[in-house]
Amino acid sequence: MSKIEQIKELARPLLDRHNCDLVQATLRREQHGRVLRLMVEKRGSNPLEGSGVNHSLCASISRDMGTLLEAEDFMGDEFVLEVSSPGIERPLIDPVDFERFKGHKAMIKTRQTIDRAKRFTGVIGDVEENCVCVELKNGTKAEIPFELITKANLVFDSSVFEVKTGE
Repeated sequence: MSKIEQIKELARPLLDRHNCDLVQATLRREQHGRVLRLMVEKRGSNPLEGSGVNHSLCASISRDMGTLLEAEDFMGDEFVLEVSSPGIERPLIDPVDFERFKGHKAMIKTRQTIDRAKRFTGVIGDVEENCVCVELKNGTKAEIPFELITKANLVFDSSVFEVKTGE
């Protein structure tokens, strides 16, 4: 099991106590050392209405996770732990994410060309075992195999919000 998978396993019970789900975990070596980033959201939250995650919750999860990692002497040397909300343009990591956000606008990048493109922006449609169908702006549909996706996230669409000016 990889280090990041072990970290995810350690984080799950802790996040359960905070009624949160782990959206994404990354561990990278950067200029100033290793950085462990945990992106979390409250269970059942809607990114368009907020993730339910505030500064206080991030600080609490960070303290608890830091204590847990230190007690297990899991990281060895020094590291920076960052806990954050995924934001309104939340990443889509697993097929479950695509199913959950069916009907929402998303941007998907692929490692290989599909129908002469590597970047697709459209509405998430049917989600099958091996691929996701995206309805593009021109009315066509693209079937994108999950194995080819390198990055995917929700797209904030300001047109769904009404802006009121002074009366």
